[in-house]
This record gives sequence, C-alpha cells and structure tokens, in this order.
Amino acid sequence: MPPNRLLQKFRRLDAYAQNKILDEFRVQSPTGGLVTIVSAIVILMLVIHETMRYVTPVMEPEIVVDGGKTDKLPISFNITFPAMPCYLLGLDIMDEGGQVIMDLEHDVYKARLDADGNQIDRAKAEELSGPGEDLVQKDVQCGDCYGATPPHGGECCNTCDDVRKAYADMGWIVKEDEIEQCRREGLLEKAATQTQEGCNMHGTLLMSRVHGNFHFSPGRAVSQGSQHVHDVRTYLSTNHDFRHTIHYLWFGNRDAQKQVTHLLTNSLDNTRWGAADPAMMYQYFLKIVPTQFDFMDGRSLRTFQYSTSRQERNLRQYPVGGLPGVFFTTDFAPTLIIYTETRPPLASFLTGLCAIIGGIFTVASVLDGFLYRTSGYEADKSKLHQ
Repeated sequence: MPPNRLLQKFRRLDAYAQNKILDEFRVQSPTGGLVTIVSAIVILMLVIHETMRYVTPVMEPEIVVDGGKTDKLPISFNITFPAMPCYLLGLDIMDEGGQVIMDLEHDVYKARLDADGNQIDRAKAEELSGPGEDLVQKDVQCGDCYGATPPHGGECCNTCDDVRKAYADMGWIVKEDEIEQCRREGLLEKAATQTQEGCNMHGTLLMSRVHGNFHFSPGRAVSQGSQHVHDVRTYLSTNHDFRHTIHYLWFGNRDAQKQVTHLLTNSLDNTRWGAADPAMMYQYFLKIVPTQFDFMDGRSLRTFQYSTSRQERNLRQYPVGGLPGVFFTTDFAPTLIIYTETRPPLASFLTGLCAIIGGIFTVASVLDGFLYRTSGYEADKSKLHQ
C-alpha cells in the first residue's frame, strides 16, 4: 500500500480534529487568559499533592489474634515527683501470678531535685535509698538483727537496710529511730535535710505479661502473710505529696519505641497530675496492645501501645483498701495490631495524574466558554467586523 494512502487511513482515525483549528479562526480573550492561569496553578498544586501521596508510604492496620511469646515486658519510664524526697520513694511490682517485687532497684535511678527542680545528685535507686558507704562504720563485726532472720542467708545485719530486709522477710515493721544501725547511718538527719527536695525516678523494669500493677509509694513495703503492707508513718508525719509529671512511659523494647515514636501516640507522655494533698491515691488503668510494624524495606519491629483511663481517691474520705501513691494497673489485650507499610501502585498514580489534568482542562473549557459568552467580548468583536 502506498504511504500516502496509509496516512489517509490514519487521518480518518484522528479523534482530535477539533483541536487543529487554523490560527485565524482562534479567538483569544482576557477571560480565557485568566482561566488558563488559574487552571495551570490548580493543576500544579494537585499534581504536587498527588506526587507526594504516591512517594509517601502509608501504614495499613490489621488486627489478628496475638500468638506471641509471654516473655517479660520491659517498661521504660521517667517520672518526677516534685514534693517527694528520694529516700522516701519506693517502687514495687505485683501481678496476679503471685509475683511481688518490693523496693525495686535494678536498672532504676533516682535523681534528687531541689525546690526549683534542679538536679542535686543522681545514682542507682539503692544508693539514694541507703546511707552511702561513708556513713557505715567499717569496724562493726556482726550487727544485731533484733530477733529477725538475717537476709540472704547471712548471719548479721550490719546496715539499716539489712535490718529492713530482715524485718520485711518476717513481715515486721521497722521503727528506724529504735534501730542502732539506722541511727548510726544518720537516716533521721538525712530525712531532715531532704525534706524540701523532690525526686526524679527513671529507668527500666521487667514485668510479666499478665494482669498486675507497678506503683510508686512511700515508705518500705513488707509482706504479712498474703498482704502487701507499706509503712507510711514517716510519710504521714511530713508535708509531702504525690504530685507528679510523667515525662514518658513506654512498653516494649526502648530502641524499637524510639524508631516508631512518630507513628505511635503514648497518651501519658508529658502529662501532669496531682494536688498538694498527702492522702491522695492516683490510679492509671492501662490497656496494653501488642503492635507490630512491617516496613517496605523488610524490617519488622514489635512493640506495644496502650490506652489509659484514670481516677483519684482521697483516702481521708475512702480509706479502705487504699494507699497514698501513684499506681499503674496493667491489662493486656489478646489481639495484635499489625501495621504494614504500603505505597499506591504506579498505575494508580498515573491514573490520578490523567484525571487531574483532563478534569481541570474540561472544567476550564466549559468555564471559559461561559465567561466568553457572558462578558460581552463576543458582541464587541462582531461590531468591529461590521
């Protein structure tokens, strides 16, 4: 077939013949120029928006039954108590499995704060709860346990803390002003010098993944039978209280939490609560949900998120079953939320671009025709031709 005849056949298939009008038949108007500029700006903005939507991955959630392991759950926290000195502040863990950890000190730090909130000293929790090595007399051969069984299978109670632990094992309450080791270590003098201080407590603790609680409370805890008892006499004789600021509270691996901080909202971070009343009990009820993030680059991170409800109780009005302090009661959801990182397919992106450009041009053409016929420009031009 000759080339000219082939071109003639293709010419009959041209669906855009109306766009090939000779220049002398084209009519340009001021309203058309305005519509063209506005249309170009709108197209540019929508194309940029569509491009950003395409290149930015999104997280698609899915809820499944959690079949994960029941390992210990790491809990990272940083809480400031502006009206509670470090020597009087304790941290305990309890769960429904029967585990009770009193006066938790491992991987927990205390920072003494002055009246203005500035840090005075920072050390492991046991170091700021105890007297310090310089106050313990080295020449004591074997201290009296005052009728209690020495702790850790030993034979002596050389420090006030040894007496406390021995008494705790027996379920007894320590009267520190009557214990020689406590008087020798100057605990009463320390209480007098720190009475205007606050305390920042931070670190990491491990908790079983069962219903339970961890709590910050005054005085030393002891076990009396099946009861968990706190000696709050020293606390009640002071003007301290449990106002507090939660700087952060994270569940799960801390490094994993830092990588997905922008994707998770920890509802208790940077929150304040409390009043200047020593008889207040503050309770947080946390519903903890295992969460997994699957990224497009193949990485997978497993962490936890939680929802919170809270209540406060004035123990002067409701004294039964209460203790001054801050309590975090934990409960675990049986489900797992999986967030999968996805991106729209390229075909969807190209379809969106075509829809934007074609749609704007169509609407602009209709608008330009309407403005051209109603502006009077067409009538004026007809008069000039006459």
